[in-house]
Amino acid sequence: MTTNQTSVNARRLLLPYALILSIAMAGVQTVIALTGGQIGLLAGLLTAAVALGIVVWLWSNRRELRRVRFGQVVAHAVAFVVITSSFNLHAAIRSVALAGEADGFQLAAHDLLATPWFGATLVMSSVWGLGLLIHLIGAILGRGWED
Repeated sequence: MTTNQTSVNARRLLLPYALILSIAMAGVQTVIALTGGQIGLLAGLLTAAVALGIVVWLWSNRRELRRVRFGQVVAHAVAFVVITSSFNLHAAIRSVALAGEADGFQLAAHDLLATPWFGATLVMSSVWGLGLLIHLIGAILGRGWED
C-alpha cells in the first residue's frame, strides 16, 4: 500500500501529550487525596476538564495524527493508560492503607465495591478498554492509517 502521507515526528507530537496528560491526572489524583479521597463532584469535574483537554488536543492535532501510522489509536491508548492507571493506582494505594486498619479488608472491599471508586476503576477500565480494543482492531485493519 502506497500513501501520499508526509511524515510527522511522532515523538514531538505524542510525547508532550503523554507528559502533560500524566501531570494533569497526577493533579486530579492529588486533589482527590487532599479532599478526603472520595470520588465526588470535584473529581468528576476535574476529570471532565482533562477529557475536554484531550478532545481539544485531538481536534487541533488531527491532521498531524493522521500522518503518523497508528497515531490516533496511540493517542487513544495513551489517554486510556494514563487516566485509568491513575485511578487504579490511587485505589490500590487507598485499599492498602485501609487494609491496615481494624476491619481493614472489609473497609477496603466496601470502598472499592460500594462507592464511586467502583465506577472510577472497574467500570471505566472495562468499558473504555472495550472501546480501545475496537479502535485497535479498526486501526490494524486499516494498516495504521485512519481517514
